[in-house]
Amino acid sequence: MVFDVGATDPQAAGFQGERRRRKADAVYDNMKRQILLGELTPASPITEQSLAQSYNCSQSTIREALLTLQEDGLVIRRGYQGTFVTQTTNKEAIILFRLRLNIETAAVDRITPDITDDQLDTLRQLAARYDDIRAKRDKIGISEADIAFHMTMLRFADMPVLEPVLLRTLLHLHRFIITRHTNNLIWIDKIKASHHELIEAIATKDPDQARKMAIQHATTNTIEVTDEVRTEVFAKI
Repeated sequence: MVFDVGATDPQAAGFQGERRRRKADAVYDNMKRQILLGELTPASPITEQSLAQSYNCSQSTIREALLTLQEDGLVIRRGYQGTFVTQTTNKEAIILFRLRLNIETAAVDRITPDITDDQLDTLRQLAARYDDIRAKRDKIGISEADIAFHMTMLRFADMPVLEPVLLRTLLHLHRFIITRHTNNLIWIDKIKASHHELIEAIATKDPDQARKMAIQHATTNTIEVTDEVRTEVFAKI
């Protein structure tokens, strides 16, 4: 299969560089989607040459996309051995769940006392967008909308050093859940600790209530994982 990620007839050298970057972004987005859905696995052969043919682009464009995927931790490049899709183990998932919980409760603790109406409105809009996409059962769209909500909340907390950490954590947790329940995800129409409940708890400016809801929200999706993982996640809460 050939994926056409753009024509290769630039009008100027500067434009050529920009087009190559955009093509690399398109390749990155497509490959990330396949990895999150489990269509590309550790057993999938990945070579720059074959990908360049599949995506109808240069190997340098593929290399750029693979480097970005590597920064996300979705692939690992092992010298002359090649590039391989990574896989999150149960032990790693437990650590990621706890890491997410620690970061997000810290963010909630920080924003609750001083949250503004404008910030609350922004979070409500993002929560509504998430609900709309969830209703369509769009797995990748749900992941992106959920990440947008939580990354915005962290930015409001003014904790920039933790932003790349949370971004990667959420990305790998989403993949962990999606790839283990490809055809059997548990779709809950009414989530007890939804984004909206979390927002309203923050809006009360009651730190204890907000933190309680943040913990409930961050651990809601453990319903999708095994009893072993769920038990370990809750062990230190």
